[in-house]
Amino acid sequence: MKRFAILLLALVCAFGTLYAGGGSDANAPYPNNIIQMIVPFGAGGGADISVRLLTNYMEDILGQRIVIQNVSGGSGTIGFSQIASAKPDGYTLGYFASTNSNDSRLFQGVTYGVDDFTPICMYSNDAHVIVVGKNSGIENMEDLIAAAKGKPETITFGLGGAWTSHDFLRISLEEATGVKFKRMVFQGGTAAVTAVAGGNCDVAVPFVSEALAQIQAGNVIPIAITSEERFELLPDVPTCKESGLDFVHTMWRGFVGPAGLPDEVVTTIDNAVKQVFDNPEYIQENLDAGTYSQYMGHEEFAQFYLDNHEQYLELIESEGL
Repeated sequence: MKRFAILLLALVCAFGTLYAGGGSDANAPYPNNIIQMIVPFGAGGGADISVRLLTNYMEDILGQRIVIQNVSGGSGTIGFSQIASAKPDGYTLGYFASTNSNDSRLFQGVTYGVDDFTPICMYSNDAHVIVVGKNSGIENMEDLIAAAKGKPETITFGLGGAWTSHDFLRISLEEATGVKFKRMVFQGGTAAVTAVAGGNCDVAVPFVSEALAQIQAGNVIPIAITSEERFELLPDVPTCKESGLDFVHTMWRGFVGPAGLPDEVVTTIDNAVKQVFDNPEYIQENLDAGTYSQYMGHEEFAQFYLDNHEQYLELIESEGL
């Protein structure tokens, strides 16, 4: 009787675990459990918006829920550390962008590096929009550069995180124009735009998705966009090149997992993203949100990821950061 009771208890516990979705079946095709997607920045920012849009469509294709976990702080390093240290079983994946493989060169205490992640695919290549306050008296890039030259290291430049794409845009813009701005760091581009709208910061360089609401409300003025061509949601905003500067700056966004991710997981997630990009509803919704859609599959992205790492590493070393 005692042995029967123990067996019955074990069966009840096992049933409870399966019912609660508390584990994946190693023998079942991937995925067979909830996928956690770590976004190392706060809700409402460009990273969060883009990931939520894409994973909403991916769930139907994969047949599993994808739960977004915003892990903000440390300019993303806390969240990226969690991705790097996760079990490589495909049930913890994460957002990644241009500069993050070099975070150990930029932040004290960061232990992860380029080899601690498995690149899966790229899904976006976002430009920044340069915005100023509506009462700033600045109407274009010429005005901004003139103001910065007249008051060196005084014009406050709002950044959506330290040593992110925002910061490298600032560095590149200063090199291209010979001016120096006063660096102001915020927890995400949305916060930087809000500071400009409130008159607490002179200029910010958010992604379009982060600034669109404030632009449409007339709270900030967009004076240039950093892409090669104008963006159709902001057709009246000139590119930096049209403003007389030989300057283009974009940031790619993609999905990664911890190092050692199985090929089955990489292929499954990559194929799901590719299928989403074949859906015109997603492309339109992405555009309406102000995000630049650009898919690069795993085979090409794996090499691109390494090449990009080296390019940013050279820039970091040349700047002595």
